Amino acid sequence: METIEDLKIRYNWTREDEENLAKVFWIAQRYKEEFIEEFYRYLENFSDTSKYLSDEETKSKHKENIKNWFVSLFTSKYDDEYLKSLLRVKEAYEKIGLPPHSVQASMSFVRSYITDKVIKEMGCSPQTGKILSTINKVLDINLSAMINSFGKEEVDLYSNYQHLLIQNIRRVSWFFDTFIIFTLAVVGVFLIFWIVYEIWLVSVGSLPLEKGGLSILGSVLVLYAISELLTEEVKHIRGSGLSIKVFVGVALAAVIRKVLIISLSPEKVQELITLSLVTLALGVVFWLIYKVESKT
Repeated sequence: METIEDLKIRYNWTREDEENLAKVFWIAQRYKEEFIEEFYRYLENFSDTSKYLSDEETKSKHKENIKNWFVSLFTSKYDDEYLKSLLRVKEAYEKIGLPPHSVQASMSFVRSYITDKVIKEMGCSPQTGKILSTINKVLDINLSAMINSFGKEEVDLYSNYQHLLIQNIRRVSWFFDTFIIFTLAVVGVFLIFWIVYEIWLVSVGSLPLEKGGLSILGSVLVLYAISELLTEEVKHIRGSGLSIKVFVGVALAAVIRKVLIISLSPEKVQELITLSLVTLALGVVFWLIYKVESKT
């Protein structure tokens, strides 16, 4: 939390500013009753005002506090005690749940109201300009003192929510990644058993050597692609980016396996041509992705 001296330095508060406030103290005294009525008429424009000022007792207390604060703008000695009084105002706003943006909007109204009254009473002159400059400093100091803590709490609250959301998303993502790895591992194990089974069929003569050899070769190719995909997923869990090339490689391996099997059936020429074109297309895509990823 900044001290009152920090705020004075930030807004270039001088002895002349203190003298300027003393010159217009009488304006605050003259208009304090009118101010509070105008201020409450202004608050009625907000649909949620009744939420924060829900009963007459709260309204009455709030009116009195605002009136005293309005007069204190022109009469207070801007020291640590004044800063403490502003913090008490901030705590009162927090107690009724008033959001920070309402404080900012209200300060804008106060700035406009005081400016109008000073010009009305003193006219437009260099002296009036200096007094209005001082009043702007006063309101900025008040706003900074009251709103900074609000802002910090809002940021902290937002950061906490953001951190909680990210943590939950990471947990869900970790669950998905773990499930994918488990599934790929299971599929890989099943494929190993299938390859062993195909080798056994070839060895006992139940599957022709030519067809069995090509089928085993295709299955090994798919197993290799799954192994690459599994390795890539593990890298992804450790924080690396996921390569699209691996997914294209798996699809390419599956299509090549199909081509190897169909190549033994002369009657499926049209299907073989179609799969060959698909293989060519996937090969081109794989090559393009490889080129792009090699440059990054």
